[in-house]
Amino acid sequence: MVKLINVRRADVCAECHTPVAEGTQVFWDASERIVRCMACGSPEVAARRASMDSDTRSTADAPLRVPTLPGVIRSGPVERRGDVAGGSAKKEYEKRSSRERAKKEQRVAEDAQWRQTIKEQRPVLGRIAAALTPVPQIGPESQPTAAWKIGTEGELRVAEVLATASGIEVLHDRLVPNSRANIDHIVVGSSGVFVIDAKKYKGAIEIRDVGSFFRVDEKLYVDGRDRTKLVDGVLGQIEVVRRALGAAFADVPIHGVLCFVGCEWGWRAKPKHINGVTALWPMALPDHVSVAGSHGPQVAAIAEHLRGRLRPGS
Repeated sequence: MVKLINVRRADVCAECHTPVAEGTQVFWDASERIVRCMACGSPEVAARRASMDSDTRSTADAPLRVPTLPGVIRSGPVERRGDVAGGSAKKEYEKRSSRERAKKEQRVAEDAQWRQTIKEQRPVLGRIAAALTPVPQIGPESQPTAAWKIGTEGELRVAEVLATASGIEVLHDRLVPNSRANIDHIVVGSSGVFVIDAKKYKGAIEIRDVGSFFRVDEKLYVDGRDRTKLVDGVLGQIEVVRRALGAAFADVPIHGVLCFVGCEWGWRAKPKHINGVTALWPMALPDHVSVAGSHGPQVAAIAEHLRGRLRPGS
């Protein structure tokens, strides 16, 4: 739902990234929780943008025409236009970064205006007040904003190593239906479908049993912090992919993977398993998804089926 409002605090247009001052009339998109300036959010422009997006999606979902030469076997992973690794995370980072920068710049400009005004109105007390008031600075990005950039880097690294695997098809950045969430990577191989969540963290990876003598309760720890919710997130994504496969490919196994970029695994590095999800490092991923299985002849059909049911996020 889109409606006209007067913003109560400074923001930035999601399309042209123009700063929007407090009290300015804008178009508010409640579903995406973003604002668009009067030029970018007008009904005519919105209709034209929707038409362009539709054309782009049609092109993105269309299979690539890859020429096949006699005697040549293409062994690398197959991707399609629209499968952009880290696309959603990058888009979210750029939106948040632009908005945050605009707010900081506006605070600096308002502070400069206040200092000039108070000095003119009260030459003595105004100078004292200005001297005692800290000047706002445009410092580093906030941690929540920077996290989206770090997430993008992790997804790009995973896409890079997947490009070295053979006999697979890869779908990057697929939207979860009826949600703003996305699945980082889906790999279709001979041994089934792999749902891969990429994370760029630091520290050691551990599986700890925090249960009692009579009850096993395993938790995933990264750098000493409980990150078991990441496992739950992958299990949820597996259910999304299972529904997308439907009855047509109900017998195809789905494997959950957490790929940690930048973590420590020790000198005897081994993948770790918790609640049916495998945690591993990027260079272990190609061999993991290329394991031989009975679904080799179905790889292309399964991948095309998933592309038709899980739209790209960017």
